[in-house]
Amino acid sequence: KKDKEDPLVRRRNELILGVAHARAEGMRLVREAEEIAERLFREADEVAKRLKSPCEKSKRQGLRRKARKEGERLVREAKEKVAILESDRILSEARQSFEKELRSVCAELEAKNRDELLKKLPEELWEKIIVDESVQQNDRVALTMTCRFFREKQKDFGWEMETILVLHHFGALLTLWESGKVACQSLDWFRWVCGTMEI
Repeated sequence: KKDKEDPLVRRRNELILGVAHARAEGMRLVREAEEIAERLFREADEVAKRLKSPCEKSKRQGLRRKARKEGERLVREAKEKVAILESDRILSEARQSFEKELRSVCAELEAKNRDELLKKLPEELWEKIIVDESVQQNDRVALTMTCRFFREKQKDFGWEMETILVLHHFGALLTLWESGKVACQSLDWFRWVCGTMEI
């Protein structure tokens, strides 16, 4: 039983990790752009250090400013264009495959769980409960859960469960109905209520 479920659960976890990997890939692209900008600044700094004359000093400062601006521009472009577009593409691909595969994995797990739930009642009991074959699968699951609930409650209480209608409850209902706070019921409903009460 566990061996059959493990591959499905493992695949679901792999899909979730795929989305995290796509985000990490986008962050890696941004880091690469920042490293390129840093390298450009170092190269401009080295060129500026080689210039020695006073006239070249202003060139050196200009080169550094230019390298810094160029580096900042590269980082900004990398973040705006490359990293964001690439990570968006990777994320959208991951989301699409994740959603598609997760639906199938969840459907398989749900089918297995439903089969396990339906096996909890013996087949003979199903034949007694369901006479008509037109009952849908979802109705069977709801019916199984209801039967199981009442079986468990009956065991918990240790006695038979029954509904007891008390006269003062009916009086309170009649008072509410006369006040207009409760919608008017049909004549058949009142006959049923009066027929089930001991007066």
